Amino acid sequence: MQSRRQSLYSTNLIENFNKHLKRTTHHKEQFSTEDSLDRFLVSQFNVYNEKSLKRIHRGFKGLQDTLEASFI
Repeated sequence: MQSRRQSLYSTNLIENFNKHLKRTTHHKEQFSTEDSLDRFLVSQFNVYNEKSLKRIHRGFKGLQDTLEASFI
């Protein structure tokens, strides 16, 4: 229970992703339009989602079957 609570209430995942976005956008000198920035961010979100798709948070491995049955 403690590890699940720790995983749920942690903002480390969000903070790490925000730092990643800052690093990658900082390397780009300037986006020509706001639309180009939007396209870049969407591509970064897609890459993050692809990497995180199979990730199971700490403490949720034992509950995976129950959660899948509840939400499918």
